[in-house]
Amino acid sequence: MALLGKGALLNWGGVLPKHDLDYNLWHSLEHMPERMSVKGFLRAFRCVGLKGTNNNDKYFMMYDVKSIDILSSKQYLNRLNNPTDWTSKILSKYVYPSRAICEVIKTKSLTNGLSGFFITIRYLSQNNDIKYFYNISDEIMSQNGIFSIHCFQSDREISLIKTKEKVIRSFQGNEDEIIDYAVVIECLNINKVKNFLLNNLKIKSDKKIKINYYQLQHVMELD
Repeated sequence: MALLGKGALLNWGGVLPKHDLDYNLWHSLEHMPERMSVKGFLRAFRCVGLKGTNNNDKYFMMYDVKSIDILSSKQYLNRLNNPTDWTSKILSKYVYPSRAICEVIKTKSLTNGLSGFFITIRYLSQNNDIKYFYNISDEIMSQNGIFSIHCFQSDREISLIKTKEKVIRSFQGNEDEIIDYAVVIECLNINKVKNFLLNNLKIKSDKKIKINYYQLQHVMELD
């Protein structure tokens, strides 16, 4: 997919298991439409982790915005500080929230369409490894079934703004995880890209890097 703006809100996390259905209904029927009604929001989607994904990282959500300023705008912050009853209920069941308000620093796409699979790489500290993704050629992307590579840098100041929603998300005992960089890869075949990351780029999960694998569940764009 091609990104629609110059900023993005990236979210990872899970919910207490018995609340999964309610979470998915809430996110699809209330939360995404509510966020998309904020001026400057261009697209929203939710992915679910493939088999074997830790419940703490079960869901990945991404929101394309016109610019990063949208995510500190008065209209958006007003939403965050005035959650609906359903939002408050769901967020109180959230576990291990990871949330990053990001600027797009590099993006490359072979197609405008959405694929069904996503790989996310979270960098929890300053790391030049992200630059490996800048110069991957179209040929290498095509050979490995990679449709898009998007690189993001987190704005810690905006990400750390305290809101009512942020407080509610911590009810299960964990504050929002704040990352430094992220890479989102859209692909055709998870296993082929997993091998490419490990064997060609020598990138694997450790204490400073989190790699997760997802399937698309629901996407919403402006009409």
